[in-house]
Amino acid sequence: MKYPDIFNPDLSRVGTRESQMYNLVAGELMTRVVRTALGPRGMTKVYVDILGEETVTKHGGAFLRKVDVDHPAAKAVVDAVNSVDNHVGDGTVTAAVLLGALLKHAGEMRGRRVPTAAIIAGYERAAESALGRLRAVRFERDPADRGVMGRLARCCMDGKALAHFSRDRMAGMLVDAACYAAGFGADDNGRGRQKQQRQRGACMPHIVDNVKIEEKPGNISQTELVPGTVIDKPVDGDAMPRAMHNARILLLNEPLERTRIRTESEIAISEPGQAKAFLARESEDVRRMVDCVAGCGANVVISRKGIDDESQEALARRGIMSVRRVKYNDLWWLEKSTGASTCAGVGGGGDVPGIRLGYADRVYERDVGGDRMIFVESRGDPRSVTLLLRANSKRYLDELHRTALNVLHVLRGYVECPYLVYGGGSCEALLARHVRAESVLIEGKAQVAAARFADALESIPVTLAENAGMAALDVLPLLRSLVYGGRSHGGLPDCSDDGGSGNGSGARNHEPIPGCKGWYGIDCHGRRVCDVSLAGDVVEPYVVKEQVVKSAAEAACSILNVDDVFVKDLIDNTHCHIDGTVHAHKDPGRGHSHWEQEGLEQRQMHHYY
Repeated sequence: MKYPDIFNPDLSRVGTRESQMYNLVAGELMTRVVRTALGPRGMTKVYVDILGEETVTKHGGAFLRKVDVDHPAAKAVVDAVNSVDNHVGDGTVTAAVLLGALLKHAGEMRGRRVPTAAIIAGYERAAESALGRLRAVRFERDPADRGVMGRLARCCMDGKALAHFSRDRMAGMLVDAACYAAGFGADDNGRGRQKQQRQRGACMPHIVDNVKIEEKPGNISQTELVPGTVIDKPVDGDAMPRAMHNARILLLNEPLERTRIRTESEIAISEPGQAKAFLARESEDVRRMVDCVAGCGANVVISRKGIDDESQEALARRGIMSVRRVKYNDLWWLEKSTGASTCAGVGGGGDVPGIRLGYADRVYERDVGGDRMIFVESRGDPRSVTLLLRANSKRYLDELHRTALNVLHVLRGYVECPYLVYGGGSCEALLARHVRAESVLIEGKAQVAAARFADALESIPVTLAENAGMAALDVLPLLRSLVYGGRSHGGLPDCSDDGGSGNGSGARNHEPIPGCKGWYGIDCHGRRVCDVSLAGDVVEPYVVKEQVVKSAAEAACSILNVDDVFVKDLIDNTHCHIDGTVHAHKDPGRGHSHWEQEGLEQRQMHHYY
């Protein structure tokens, strides 16, 4: 008797032990791609797509999203990095490095016959212990303190490309933009208004959305923050004014033009005078709409729909500036910055239904990068601002845009959760010490996995040191001796909020934010191991570190949970013959005639990247 096969010939099984090995190796290799981009001294990556367009970036999430991967473990790494990017906007390379170290140590433990269940249990216990210690060492600050927000912005920009160009000026503009968008105001650093909002239980999740980012070619030093909205459109008519002070703005979502006749409509004309009367009635309707606009007191009209030449001429005679075909998002930003409401249309009875005019100090047209743009500036307290980015090429404009978004996400995270930790690998070193000390309390082989989790946390400062040109074999023992011994404190760092600092090494470039003592890490600019609280603006939000540890641990455990892989043959090698036979080759079809297919339309398209 001939027994049938269990699986179809086009289904391949990798195997249990081979699947786990391949998954760990593939995930680790993906993290190695962005490992050298960590820190201020990290290197920049360039990706060239199928059309020949280059992407120059140090952003781990942006680069991994560009790279096409097929392996499921590699896709899991990309998803984990994207999760960090979507939630907190920063720490993508840190998450990739930590995840790669966890997968590497898991592979070594699998080679030593440590059960996968023990590895996962050890990683979960270690991650829980690290998060508990992270909550203990964090320190709270005023979420409206512009000094702390400036340090966060500068620290975030240090790890990005183009950070050496106007870093302090760019950070100041981003802090101002976040304060405007959060509604802090300009008085007393916004503390009074922010305190009232917190008492009312109000949250500010729209800090990033309320900042519009425009890009134009130019010099990076020409980047500016506009307290209002910038529209990438010119003024409609040449006869209209090019500037308007004390502007009263009307936002429309309907056209100011003759009504277009639909194709299925009919107009019955029996006498020659009826056609002239019809045209006169159309002109009368346009004139009435313009009279309604002028009668409501508006001197600037911004419409999402069209404004024809006849309406432009009538508006220009009344000294009214108009802008047509504006994007819907621009109207939304204009509502925030001017206080206007978008009207559905202009009524025929001499009024504008649902009118609420917006007010701006100045509306004017300006040439930027060879294009004419409309600037709507409100010098009061606009809830929406525009960051006009300038750079000498599109690729650098894109990277500057990504950097600005990262900083805004970091500031939003700090405003929503005003807790801080120090960076430079100091936070990971403290967590590694705590996890290693707690691992001895775990029974069984999970203790080995928990200790390896501590080693993976130490890979962050080690990678920072390597990217800065320091020797890892010299850095790691020195860092451990400082963190474990503590020349100033001996035990675990004191979390008292008394403003002191543990180590006196290094120049005192900035006053440290009072918090935990003994934050020993890597000073990438000075290329030394020191107390990073004295080294400068090396401070990061607590939410970033929390998300990095969570995402890396969860992704590592998810990859370890996979013990077998089944693969179907690729669709590119599947074809149909004249007799109706459909099958797939396990190879590209060598030694097989493809000329018996039913024409070229039956062949699958092959992609070459």
